[in-house]
Amino acid sequence: MAKIAQRYLEVHPWQLKEIGFHEKRAVVSESLFSLSNEYMGVRGFFDEGYPKDTLIGSYFNGIYEIPKDIRRSHYKGISDKLHYMVNATNIFYTRLIFDDQVFVFDPKQISDYVRTLDFKTGESTRSYRIKDWVEITFKRILNMQTYQLSHQMIMIKPLQFNGQFRIEIGLDTDVKHWGQPGFWDVKAYDRGYTLAQTTTRQHVFSAYQLDCNVPYTSSYRYENRLNVETLSFDLNQEVIIEKNMVSLIDKKMVKTIVQFKEEAACLFEGASFEKTLKMNRDFYQTYWNEHDITIEGDPYNQQGIRFCLFQLVNTYQGVSEENNIGAKGLTGEAYSGHAFWDSETYCLPVYLFTNPKAAKNLLMFRYNTLNQARRRAKELDCRGACYPIATLNGDEACDLWQHASLQFQPTSAVAYAIWHYVKNTKDIYFLIHYGFEMLVEIARFFSSRGQYNHDQTKFGYYGVMGPDEFQMMVNHNAYTNLLGKESMKYFLEVYATYQHEPHVQQVMQSLDVKDDELDVMRDQVDKMYIPYDAKTKIYEQHEGFHDLPHIDIHAIPVTDFPLYAHWSYDRIYRNDMIKQPDVLMFMFLYNQRFDRETKKANYDYYEPKTIHESSLSPSIHSILANEIGYQQEALDFFGFATRMDIDDYNRNAKEGLHLTSIAAAWVNIVYGFGGLRSDGDILKLAPTCPKTWTNYAFSIHYFGSTIKVHVTHESITLTLDRALNEPIMIYDQIYHLDKGTTTLHVMDY
Repeated sequence: MAKIAQRYLEVHPWQLKEIGFHEKRAVVSESLFSLSNEYMGVRGFFDEGYPKDTLIGSYFNGIYEIPKDIRRSHYKGISDKLHYMVNATNIFYTRLIFDDQVFVFDPKQISDYVRTLDFKTGESTRSYRIKDWVEITFKRILNMQTYQLSHQMIMIKPLQFNGQFRIEIGLDTDVKHWGQPGFWDVKAYDRGYTLAQTTTRQHVFSAYQLDCNVPYTSSYRYENRLNVETLSFDLNQEVIIEKNMVSLIDKKMVKTIVQFKEEAACLFEGASFEKTLKMNRDFYQTYWNEHDITIEGDPYNQQGIRFCLFQLVNTYQGVSEENNIGAKGLTGEAYSGHAFWDSETYCLPVYLFTNPKAAKNLLMFRYNTLNQARRRAKELDCRGACYPIATLNGDEACDLWQHASLQFQPTSAVAYAIWHYVKNTKDIYFLIHYGFEMLVEIARFFSSRGQYNHDQTKFGYYGVMGPDEFQMMVNHNAYTNLLGKESMKYFLEVYATYQHEPHVQQVMQSLDVKDDELDVMRDQVDKMYIPYDAKTKIYEQHEGFHDLPHIDIHAIPVTDFPLYAHWSYDRIYRNDMIKQPDVLMFMFLYNQRFDRETKKANYDYYEPKTIHESSLSPSIHSILANEIGYQQEALDFFGFATRMDIDDYNRNAKEGLHLTSIAAAWVNIVYGFGGLRSDGDILKLAPTCPKTWTNYAFSIHYFGSTIKVHVTHESITLTLDRALNEPIMIYDQIYHLDKGTTTLHVMDY
């Protein structure tokens, strides 16, 4: 693998810690030290300003903008419904003024720099000395339960500075998005609050209150969307300023300024940094007690997996079914805050076995945006529903036709996720009242988008792009054909089982689904072509893939990454290099349908061609490598997955964290070394322990029971908080587990 780690942080089981300022990694640190609580997110930028490369980012889930210069293409099917998560008011705006000199962070003038992010509290702390003048400490925290609350604490300890000290504190709505001026229109402001509006007529109300341990005088000004007050001190003792903040959003413009202020006043009542710190400590203690993953004997991956879990719970807890999980979460502007097919294939398994309600809400987002998916299918001259490749609000937000018009992974992923969710929850009510309508429209899309070959013997998809985005306009992509087949097949099975249910009949009637349409789908399922060689057991990624020119991916210089920035666009498509798993991806999703020999043959063929330019790639390779006995390779890929951002393997962590890859790290350890398989008739565990680890442990929630799994080289111990009413397979034997502890011997997998 050509990619290598870029390590500069301390190794700690419960923290990120940067000792000494690493100027070349400054923007990466802004991503790594991000805070979020599903409602809002803020990058770890410098409160006091930084004159060099920086991305000052504050984001609210579901608040988006529309580009000013959208041009409707004269080609049908190119989306003109573009939108992006917009950078919002900087509520941490601060400026330090010594005498009359404004200090913005300057590496040449500081010493003793330390920054930490605590996984047990969600508290971010940054401290340093300015020359021999003062010692400065900035603290931040977002409330994980009262989502609208956030806090900033600034401590200025005098050393040898005897002059006048002033500090500007306020709200900056004159923010940039990717370096360009924002679109915010300030509708109302006064000392302590700003009400701003997007061109999409969504409101964000930001307010703060100050508390200080020493007397001060203050003045106030508003100019150019900068709403600040200046505090002046005699700096003869340590000054501690606490800024408590409330952020409120209104997507439908129904609240008045009076209502905003009244709501904020209620939230401010009794709010403080220390109170939120205590609330967060309780929140995270409960979270870690239930969901911690421990690894003994590997401090790097222990830190890596806890960082992943910490950022994952911060990003999404399933509080609202109006939001999805953006590929960068709330940590940066790359991918414009959009959700992709990763939500259903990588994120949903995590929540399915840790927080089933959140898993359901991910699917409800797709149900609530079904009408937009229907419109998208019509734009592509198809029937049914085509879910967008990239979206915040349900509309297709990608104007790159080769992705938005050729990739159908989101659509098949929704059908797969419904199947996966229902299989492992038995939530038949959801299936009948929500899932079924989606399945009808998804099946219709795959039926209408596909075509028969010239002699009507093969059905499949022509001119598509599968998960491997380095192959465009291909025919019979194995993943697309297989998932299209399974989507139609599952719809037909659900209808056959529940056709007498009143709501199912109502959906079939309202959508005018006739028997002859079902007959057509059955024939398409039967004739779906999946390129496969029974002799070699290899599935051809798409027709003609085996004939592509070969490239040695290990000969690519590390300086060429990311490839999209260093190679011409067309060059990427002219060889057999693979961006991310394609054939191997469906072998993960439908794992138990393929025998070990088939998995090994395809892994051995495709892995040497895979460059892992997608952050989603290492985890799937790790899972399959472990299954076929490549234990060291599995462990190497696991380290790549868990420390993707901490070590900046892909050289793009500065743009924001890879949140769906972070979810994949959980999938990696639980499905990989833990051997969880959830695609069969019975849930299965088949743990193995890497040779360099002493032991590891994880938990899953399954039909109301919490199963804590502890694995050593010799034994597997399962501890249940209540009896499990469903059977579970451990290795190849079925068990009915009672409350308490069961210990078994580890077997070769």
